[in-house]
Amino acid sequence: MATKAATSVAVDFARIYTSLGLGKETISALQAFRKRNSEAQRLNVQYANQPTTIDFAHYRAVLKNKAVVDEAEKTLKEFKPVTYDVSAHLKAIETFEAKAVSRVYSCPRPL
Repeated sequence: MATKAATSVAVDFARIYTSLGLGKETISALQAFRKRNSEAQRLNVQYANQPTTIDFAHYRAVLKNKAVVDEAEKTLKEFKPVTYDVSAHLKAIETFEAKAVSRVYSCPRPL
């Protein structure tokens, strides 16, 4: 998938802003988006490193209503995530990316 390869390449945004002739509002919107994106990535890494287990014994010791903890534990153990076949969507995305890249390279380049 071209998206994963493209994300590992450093992008010179200052050059993009000047070469495309973007307005100040567009540039500030892009910069705000990049800031939100980097913050979301930082939070994702932070949350991914947190433990995902639940200590039900602790909740049984703290709460008076043990039935609530038992029901929550039962519900969690019975949970089965649903899987979806996204291969058709991925194929459509890859086709779109291929067309976009081919159009970029087929346009005349300014010197």
